Amino acid sequence: YSRKMRLMIRFLQIVSALVSLSLATASALADASAQREDQFKAAYVFNFVKFVEWPADSVADTLTVCFVGGEGVYSAFTSDIGNKKVGTRRLAALQVIDPPPPGTCHALYIHASMASSYELAPEPAVLTISDAASLAATDGMIGLFTENQRLRFSIDMQQATRAGLRISSQLLKLAAIVKRQST
Repeated sequence: YSRKMRLMIRFLQIVSALVSLSLATASALADASAQREDQFKAAYVFNFVKFVEWPADSVADTLTVCFVGGEGVYSAFTSDIGNKKVGTRRLAALQVIDPPPPGTCHALYIHASMASSYELAPEPAVLTISDAASLAATDGMIGLFTENQRLRFSIDMQQATRAGLRISSQLLKLAAIVKRQST
């Protein structure tokens, strides 16, 4: 090879390495962004259950949050769940695929990727949370959504009341949208 050809080959190797590095960096940034969003969603789910009151006969000493899809949210939720409590109740998490037996879940998080294929069975005293617009607009009680690069949430009071749940006024004040009962 001539010197000019060797320089050209070396230049192309460097450009190729830089393109590979920038793609890897972009992928890592996207992964970090998705992980951060999952952590925020998990924190929201935890705070939602803190500000909901279940009927006295529906929750014993453990409050179970079930997850349909959303492995990243589930992982973030369970990563430091060890000593967390909701009031006097121990907090537990369970990842499910099919609807669990009645009475298993006190809160149910359904990831957007699973919302269209998951049949939400009406069950009293189960707080339903999703980041799927379709579920939040129909059967869900709390819907997570992004607005101006911020995670926000809506609350459907009619669905919550129908399930026998009481949502704290403190949580209602923080919601971007509160759908009240129709009169």
